Amino acid sequence: MVSCTNLEPELYSDLTTKNAYSTESDVEAALTGTYAKLKPYPGDAYLYYAGYLVMITDYAADMGFSTAAGDPTKMSNFTYDDNNRYFRLNWNNMYEVISNANILLSKIDDVEMEESKRNEIKAQARFLRALSYRDLTDSWGPVPLITTAENPTETVNYPLSSVEEVDQLIIEDCKFAIEHLPEEWAAEYGIGRASKGAALTLLGKVYMRAHDYTNAKIYIDQVLELRDEGYYALNPDFKNEWSDNNKIDMGLIFGIFHESAQNGGEITNHFGPSDHKEVQNRWQYYAVSLPFWRKYSDSDPRKDFFYFDYEGLAARDGTTSNGFFYKMPDVGENTPPNDTTRLLQNVSTKKYSYEMVSNSYLDGRTIQVFRMADIILCKAEIENALSGPAAALPYLNEIRTRAGAPAYGSSPEFVAPSSKEEMIDALVDERGFELVFEYHRRADLIRLGRFEEVCNDYLSQRGMEPIVTSNMRYFPYPLVETMIHNEMAAENASRLP
Repeated sequence: MVSCTNLEPELYSDLTTKNAYSTESDVEAALTGTYAKLKPYPGDAYLYYAGYLVMITDYAADMGFSTAAGDPTKMSNFTYDDNNRYFRLNWNNMYEVISNANILLSKIDDVEMEESKRNEIKAQARFLRALSYRDLTDSWGPVPLITTAENPTETVNYPLSSVEEVDQLIIEDCKFAIEHLPEEWAAEYGIGRASKGAALTLLGKVYMRAHDYTNAKIYIDQVLELRDEGYYALNPDFKNEWSDNNKIDMGLIFGIFHESAQNGGEITNHFGPSDHKEVQNRWQYYAVSLPFWRKYSDSDPRKDFFYFDYEGLAARDGTTSNGFFYKMPDVGENTPPNDTTRLLQNVSTKKYSYEMVSNSYLDGRTIQVFRMADIILCKAEIENALSGPAAALPYLNEIRTRAGAPAYGSSPEFVAPSSKEEMIDALVDERGFELVFEYHRRADLIRLGRFEEVCNDYLSQRGMEPIVTSNMRYFPYPLVETMIHNEMAAENASRLP
């Protein structure tokens, strides 16, 4: 994201002195640094939106399964504790964004610049602060609500604010951003900046989380109006949204950009297959569980947008140049049919490695934070809540038919949902199929009232105890935080598996 602007790459942090904010260029650099905190370590990014966020979103649900020992397995098995590194690092990264935004907002009024430019910068900082507070409250519920220029790591027993209190700040920040951000940025400002559509999306989603579908409709409809005006378009081929030759898809509302030679990331490493001829030397660190993959209909082309049933790159042994054949196992198949076959334990998505331009260690993939397909499914959810399944059906089917999957109502196998509850079940499935590994699954299941049911069914399919309870809708606070926050320490006992 940073390399895609015309700013100098200096990154200010929460250690920035007051002398750093004396000119408009200083403020612009500080804004760039705030954006950069969404994917820390530019040039080798793997934290927060560059990858680690998946562990406290999609993995802590029915979607992900890790073969890596330690904290990744604990997340996908629901056996995590408060010392899990994904809690600590995501928490820290989210508050780094907030801290940078707060410092910028506290200094900007003292810098001489045009008022319209000042408001544009404020709007971006407030959007980024709102996004991080949304992510925090999705994961932990009540959190310290810090809006002044202070270092979060130095706060002791800072009081927890309720989700409703934090939502009020998010709403105010988003409304300011909506008022002052453009529909699109002029070319000289580069790409990767938050736009009006991004702020509308975030605000609509926050209202949806609160089940305030009346207000959510106001803002999601405005995003759809921007589509009607030509600012966004749903790509006719879902695969092309993920092509490395199509870094800026017309369906992209807000995203994080990488260039492998400048500010590359590791998302292809983490999400790519570990032994494959085309996508070489990747880790398959974040992979989709087989029970989730099997939920796709065989007639849904998105089921094929994964790596399975292929010959590996590495030779099996010193006597042959052939690799192992990686087979998708049938249900109940536990033993390979021969010694040249390996059964997959999980399956890699093609989203972050499709049509790679370069096979380099660091990638130039676009990470889509908000995109049009999500908005259309949000619209379906809103219409179902307000008007019933018939009003939601066209939006649900728009996403399915775009992917080449059978529409609901098109055959006896795909009967149209006839009640709100049936439509919720269809939306739970469809949001999973379309938005796999885009950091939505856990929040979707909780919002739609299917978290315990779906996650326990997933554990049962894996032969494990169904241990997920409503208390686990929020994660335990990071252990290092509980040592200096009494409220967090008191909460954690009820949040642990």
